[in-house]
Amino acid sequence: MKGTLSHFATHVIESLRGLSWGRFLTSLPLLLVACSAGPPGPGLDVDRVLAHVDALAGSPRVHDTEAARAALAYIEAHVPGTERFAVGDVELPAIDVLGGHFRDAERIHTDDPDLLVRFGPPGPALLITGHYDTVPGAPGAADNAVAVGLLIELAGELRTHPPPYPVMLAFTADEERGLVGAEALAQRRDDIAFAIALDLVGGSGDLVLNGASTLIGTSEMRWLADAGDRAGVVIRAPLPHRVVSRWWPQAERADHGAFTRQGIRAFHLYNRGQDGEWIDLAYHSPHDTPSRLDRTSIAATGRLLRALVTKPPPPHTTDGFWLPLAANTVVPRAWLLGLEVLLVALALAGLVRCIGPLARGGLGLVAGTACTALAITLAAVLDRDPRWVLAPLRRELAAAAIIAGTLGLVTRAAQRFRPWVGSSRYLAAALALPLAIGIAALAVGAAELAWLWLVPAAALAFAPREGRRILAAALAATTLLPAVLVLLPMQVREAAWNGFLPPSPPLAVWVGVLCLPPLAAAAWLARRGSTPGPLGTLVLPVGCALAVISAVGVVGLSQPACNLAQFEHFGLRCDRGPTWP
Repeated sequence: MKGTLSHFATHVIESLRGLSWGRFLTSLPLLLVACSAGPPGPGLDVDRVLAHVDALAGSPRVHDTEAARAALAYIEAHVPGTERFAVGDVELPAIDVLGGHFRDAERIHTDDPDLLVRFGPPGPALLITGHYDTVPGAPGAADNAVAVGLLIELAGELRTHPPPYPVMLAFTADEERGLVGAEALAQRRDDIAFAIALDLVGGSGDLVLNGASTLIGTSEMRWLADAGDRAGVVIRAPLPHRVVSRWWPQAERADHGAFTRQGIRAFHLYNRGQDGEWIDLAYHSPHDTPSRLDRTSIAATGRLLRALVTKPPPPHTTDGFWLPLAANTVVPRAWLLGLEVLLVALALAGLVRCIGPLARGGLGLVAGTACTALAITLAAVLDRDPRWVLAPLRRELAAAAIIAGTLGLVTRAAQRFRPWVGSSRYLAAALALPLAIGIAALAVGAAELAWLWLVPAAALAFAPREGRRILAAALAATTLLPAVLVLLPMQVREAAWNGFLPPSPPLAVWVGVLCLPPLAAAAWLARRGSTPGPLGTLVLPVGCALAVISAVGVVGLSQPACNLAQFEHFGLRCDRGPTWP
């Protein structure tokens, strides 16, 4: 790990520069010694790259069409020495994920060839790919003319300055129908040692490492991180992406996936989002035009490519973990696992400590659970509209207000018949719920996400038995961590965009389940205090009622511009107006 303690503050500031509060909140797993990327290294001519994009992105380049053949001829004219690799018939494997069937196994034929060009000495090569086709109706500037333009310019640099190890560039055919050109290369070429797919680069978001399956370990990540440092480029590795790539490498949707399925080390680089989001609503649409591209992102990718081709990929070593806050810093994944095992041990010790004798003669945890279920059910009934993903924050807050307000009213009403008793049982529930989720995440290989729940569970292990109200409230507040990060608006929109978050069940169910630990922690805080005075008898019920009424009003008034039929057809693009398809 690079960097020294004397440069700690500078490195942290540089690694966080440009992050929004939302992105900052999704990057808090560890307190890290951050490393900043170095000064900008040599790059590629952005004006020339954009000229290639303008030439290619004038119309859609659908497979087996004149436009695709024109793109092929353009690449050949600008990259001397290319060879055509016939794709022909390709066997595409079936894709099944989480019991869902995404694609049948099928044979696809295309007359479009891949274009290959080699540099450096003979031997198994580092392959860098960019597909030249598009979906129907999309001019495909970011998807994927920018990558093609970058590879054209990179080819010129490699011809002038040959690399010290074998490098191959591939302009792949028919990616949009199932990575067809890349599948042909992966199945038939034995001279590929490592593959990098460029796809959706040129957006305004972070440059992201995606598709890092278990084939990509500490050494490979450090090789990429070192190239980023030499190029002056900060690369991010979003934790959800890493988990998905480890769980379901067969479902990768860029060219690297074809090589991963064949056991060839591969990953994908792209710019995460556009216009302040983590998604690009112009994707696969007529609005994917050159005018939306970001020169700074293109320049950064060009510098990174120049740095990558100067050093060969290293041999595979142990599994790695790309630290979220630090810039281009990788540690062995065992460090993360060790930390999380420690958190589990602390949480278990705290759980044993807070389980005491059950108080009797009043309402307890079972009754509180029933009241909570009633509150979540009511919130789900009041807001069943799946269009909440179009503007999630407002609806999430409304759902939380309905749940909290209803729970306050119901529990105060129940107390008129029998008192609420005990406190340790609520603390035990607040600790046990995130602990169970964290252990489950560890068990299924999602260590990158397990800390979200293990941190609050371990924090509650230090909850004071009495007094010290500020400390107790601070520790209880840590239970909000999973809800805040998982329900971050950009996070849920990205999950919905990628098909990992279905619009049903209702939003209130997601909010309610994630808020169970905070609700249990709030009950613990309330139970460990003195008997409520006027706050509990008047102000609290009135406040809860107003919260429910206001939240229901928000739900009723915050209806998206598009109707349900449009949402079903257009998804997250449906409220962008008639000019958006």
